[in-house]
Amino acid sequence: MATHLVWFRADLRIHDNLALAAACRDPDAEVLGLFIATPGQWRQHGMAPRQAAFMVSHLHSLQAALAEKGIPLQIEHAADFHRSVALLASICRQRQVTHLFYNYQYEINERQRDTAVEKTLAELTCQGFDDSVLLPPGSVLTGSREMYKVFTPFKNAFIRRLQEALPECVAAPKVRAGGPIAAASEVKIDYPQTPFDSELFAADEKSAIARLRGFCQQKAADYEQQRDLPAIEGDQPTVAVPGGGRGSHRASACTVCGLSSRGRWMAKPDRYGSTSLSGASFIVT
Repeated sequence: MATHLVWFRADLRIHDNLALAAACRDPDAEVLGLFIATPGQWRQHGMAPRQAAFMVSHLHSLQAALAEKGIPLQIEHAADFHRSVALLASICRQRQVTHLFYNYQYEINERQRDTAVEKTLAELTCQGFDDSVLLPPGSVLTGSREMYKVFTPFKNAFIRRLQEALPECVAAPKVRAGGPIAAASEVKIDYPQTPFDSELFAADEKSAIARLRGFCQQKAADYEQQRDLPAIEGDQPTVAVPGGGRGSHRASACTVCGLSSRGRWMAKPDRYGSTSLSGASFIVT
């Protein structure tokens, strides 16, 4: 029997998660989840204690959601990205993993880590996905097939691509054949943490989705007039929805276009001459 390992990084959700969806397509495969905390790397990157607490909250939510689907989430620690490669390889050997699934991260340290993983685990099938972006990197090019050097032409080309077809979202996985399992009662991460305001930042995936839908239904129509007024919460409740992968950019874009103004987001220019989709992207990123 195949064993599929989903390596969660900055994508702590079960809805519209391309790596998780791909791992679960084979109904007969054993599907496992893994998150590797790297406190030393986080310190180098300047992760704030409040950000760490926010991440732990979503890890706890993810672990519970996966357990309902019959998928265990293993949480491990490595000092940094470099050491996480050896730890991941050890876990793959111990669990007899045949396929590794993960969503790409594009930062330099993360890319170096993933390159090392693919070399170290060359005997496995490693599948990466462009999950954290609306369109794959390098897919919006000039007529001469080069990268854009000026933002406005790039933005216009980007919007034309989305007008042709919004990226499709994938559903959360179905319950595995073995049924739900018990989730761990506590998530422990060895990193300083400071409580965050759950009124401003959704503490779990379900709350984030509900908050985005609420914004689109109740506040999106006034966004153009209110976005430059700091005293008005015109966009604040939505800024952390996809942040760090807690919500999907594809789902956010589809929600904005579908609920905010009955499909007019991509056609109506605002007072700065920008299309409304560019405003929507500002809301959800």
